[in-house]
Amino acid sequence: MPNQTSRLALPLLAVACACSTAPSEAPAEIDLAFVNARIWTGDPASPWAEALAVSDERIVATGATSAMEILAGDATIVDLHDQLVVPGFIDTYTQLLGSTARSTLDLSGIRTQRQLVAVVAAAATERPEGDWIIGHDWDVRLWNDPSFERASLDAVAPNHPVWLVQRDEQLGMANAVALRHAGIRIGTLDARSTLTSPRTLTGILTGVAMRQLEASLPHLSPDDRDQHLQLALQTAAANGITSVHHMGRWADIEVFLRAIESQRLTLRVHAAVPLDTWLRLDRAIAVQAFGGQDGRGNNWLRVGTVHTSLDGSLAAGTAAFEGNAYTAQRGNNALQVDLEATTRSIVGADDADLQVLISAVGDRANHAALDLAEELTSRSGLRDRRFRIARAQHVRATDLVRFATEHVLTNALPHSILHDGRWIEDQLGSTLAQTSFPLRTLLDVGAIISFGSGRLDLGSPIDGIYAAVTRRTLDGLRPQGWIP
Repeated sequence: MPNQTSRLALPLLAVACACSTAPSEAPAEIDLAFVNARIWTGDPASPWAEALAVSDERIVATGATSAMEILAGDATIVDLHDQLVVPGFIDTYTQLLGSTARSTLDLSGIRTQRQLVAVVAAAATERPEGDWIIGHDWDVRLWNDPSFERASLDAVAPNHPVWLVQRDEQLGMANAVALRHAGIRIGTLDARSTLTSPRTLTGILTGVAMRQLEASLPHLSPDDRDQHLQLALQTAAANGITSVHHMGRWADIEVFLRAIESQRLTLRVHAAVPLDTWLRLDRAIAVQAFGGQDGRGNNWLRVGTVHTSLDGSLAAGTAAFEGNAYTAQRGNNALQVDLEATTRSIVGADDADLQVLISAVGDRANHAALDLAEELTSRSGLRDRRFRIARAQHVRATDLVRFATEHVLTNALPHSILHDGRWIEDQLGSTLAQTSFPLRTLLDVGAIISFGSGRLDLGSPIDGIYAAVTRRTLDGLRPQGWIP
């Protein structure tokens, strides 16, 4: 992975990604100038510059250092000593207010069930009975022994509800106290029972059962949520991210509005809300609830997108695939939604001129998402509806060209190559792995791709670009790239 210390986080990245202009076109009142740098402008006609000038929080001119120094006059001049400057990054699929907000245990370094149980046991001794113990970022594929026994958690935390969320946030472990608290029992959808005793819950939850448990977690106070946002904003600023597309809930919008009111929102947010609330969003826009000329917000906060997921993840065993070794082993090829009801909601949102974003991981889910895009075109004609498929990790070879022909925008999460690329061939087989994370092929057929992180703390935009270009994995076993 690239050297973390080689990055430059500058306040100017939070200004604006303005286009290059000649010094003669710039206004006279320059506030700030950066000189002696390697500036990538993104302008094909003049991709590199030595210096830039800022006026009223906007980049208004780029050019040679000598020209910018003259233009700056008495303004502040910052010498960057040949460091690299690029426009601020846009993360097109992330969560600023994710599930880790409640978590107090970082489990990313866990490699055995014994280690996990020891961490939970220590937490139980430090907290009053009845307090939740919440952890995040474990991944059973990294464990030496990939088994899990709920009885181990029950033994060390008999009086504390325990909830431990996997790295992909598509699966979690709960102990008996947490299951009782959430009302999860035999027969609850997506609550797994043991193979030896179908009347005993394993504590492993996905889908509906996972959402039911998380709905029972203690609510965060507004102050806690505001503080969590500030931590996310700090991470974004350190990585040069100046705009995000946030996949969240209606309650998140209240947090963003408070940050705008207190002048603490330091990046631009396009906030997506759940698909099943599309009618509420349409009505809110109609009554100008978010302000702006079009009713969809201002320069800091924009709305107009609804999001949903058709399946889960490869690590959780909930990605939807057509018949292959993966589904035979896991017994799962089902979508996680009622496709008929989802279609009705998507058609309604599209008729209301809302943008639709669908997360799809498995080849069956991606095929269904492309069918939905085709359905909208056949019903309402071709237009710039910005229909998006996020992740698009595992795609049938015959479906690749449809991303272009159906005018679907792809929000890829290339960080996953670094992590998941270690196991995909073992889990899917070599044939389907050949069209996993097919970024180059999608570009070649004419699809449009943007990058997201899924979660800001999983990696920087530079890490994502590194993953997409090199296709190396974190274990270092593929120096030439995984399916380069």
